[in-house]
Amino acid sequence: MKILIIYCCLFFSGLAFSQTENELYFKSGVELYNNGNYNEAINSFVKIINNGEHSGSLYFNLGNSYYKLNDTPNSIYYFEKALKLNPNDKDIINNLTYSQNMLIDKIDLLPSNQLSDFLNSVSMFFSVNQWLSIGIVLIYIFLILFILYYFKRDSNSKKKYFTFSSILFCISIVFVLTGISKFENQKSNIEAIIFEKKIDFRTEPNYRSEIQFNLHEGTKVNIKEELDDWVLVELRNGASGWMESKSIKKID
Repeated sequence: MKILIIYCCLFFSGLAFSQTENELYFKSGVELYNNGNYNEAINSFVKIINNGEHSGSLYFNLGNSYYKLNDTPNSIYYFEKALKLNPNDKDIINNLTYSQNMLIDKIDLLPSNQLSDFLNSVSMFFSVNQWLSIGIVLIYIFLILFILYYFKRDSNSKKKYFTFSSILFCISIVFVLTGISKFENQKSNIEAIIFEKKIDFRTEPNYRSEIQFNLHEGTKVNIKEELDDWVLVELRNGASGWMESKSIKKID
């Protein structure tokens, strides 16, 4: 029992030390950034990632640091990662737009229907974890209301609790299903950023195949298939082709 207590103390003290260390790295990174030492700021922020901590603000600051160094692919990569965690953050969206304005390639979106656009815009209100967390909390509240309804004796109170619990149950199901749907969509829609200065897109996964077109660093692509050292990617205008997997970095 004493050994277990000692291990617990060591674990929590180590966790507290790690958090304090990461806070110091983050504070140091912000100060370095404000002083114009962008490379040093990046090193400080990366140490936090190496310690196993990830957050929207961390990726946002990394994106800003790379942007100041005119490193377009890395700035877009980290802004995209920050946006996955904080999909409604206006600062992230604005700074990502600034970085995208530096891209050589300008790719238009395929036309989409209004219903699809509406559902996508609704799902963007929260991240996957937020949708699921809110849904689970609402389910717990529903259970409490349903128990109160069950034990109430007078008909008016029972009717009110039943109505509220029913509405809450429906809302919770919507939140949970939206979270699951968004998770499945993200899992099947693997995005990546091109990190090569210029990369050729081929008809087949080999160097003997025909070159269809080429793109430049910083462009975002969707991975559709992986084969050995090659990936089949699709652009948002519907064009697709094979390219070397070493030329891209997944936004995970």
